[in-house]
Amino acid sequence: KIMFVSSGLVDFIFYGLTYFFTALLIFLKRGSLADYNMGFGAVMIFMAAPCTAILGEAATYKSIVRVQPDLWFRASVSICLFIALTIYHPKLRKKSISQIVFWSLAAVIVGICTGPFEGIILGFQTSVRISSHPTIGIILYSFFIQLGNAAAIEEPLFRGFLWGLLKKLHWHEWWIWLFQAALFWLGHIYYFGTLNYSFFILVPITALILGLIVWRSRSIGTSMIVHGLINSLGDVLAHYVLF
Repeated sequence: KIMFVSSGLVDFIFYGLTYFFTALLIFLKRGSLADYNMGFGAVMIFMAAPCTAILGEAATYKSIVRVQPDLWFRASVSICLFIALTIYHPKLRKKSISQIVFWSLAAVIVGICTGPFEGIILGFQTSVRISSHPTIGIILYSFFIQLGNAAAIEEPLFRGFLWGLLKKLHWHEWWIWLFQAALFWLGHIYYFGTLNYSFFILVPITALILGLIVWRSRSIGTSMIVHGLINSLGDVLAHYVLF
């Protein structure tokens, strides 16, 4: 008899434990977070992401009971991290208001411009269509969910700690940019055979875009925003009737 692991358990192991160990790394590296493309904004988004995802899922399902258990675990971890960083103050790179505004707007623009491309690619791979127009609320809920899942889980690892580690090993950033994209692509190998357009086109292009904006802004805060927008807009455009 073949036994299958429930999707809830898989989500808890992958998302929950990955978030936990990332939070642990942030705490342990709190004195040198700038070396890993993390500033105040990036850390705040990382800690807030599970809570935004909970709000997004609760609003989508109109029930807090249906929120995934791993999200509650991640929210608990984020609260613990917030308390720990409040007690043991991290050393964070300071940015001017103009820099924050510029890169926040840049992230939003990149995400909005790239999201429809993902929607087109996803649309080729799904026959599921929701016979209603997406509202602003639906788009916001989707963004909050994506920010709390893929963006908060993947960006600190690929464009944060991996990037900083390779830089400390004296890799040229051109090679880091390409390597993180290749590793990110390989990390989505489960798309192969089922979502081939996503695997061969969408994932590598997205990885290069996310890597480039982190390289220029020196913050995964920008890439988390872009990542959340790309995934949420792509998902909405692929499944909802627009006209």
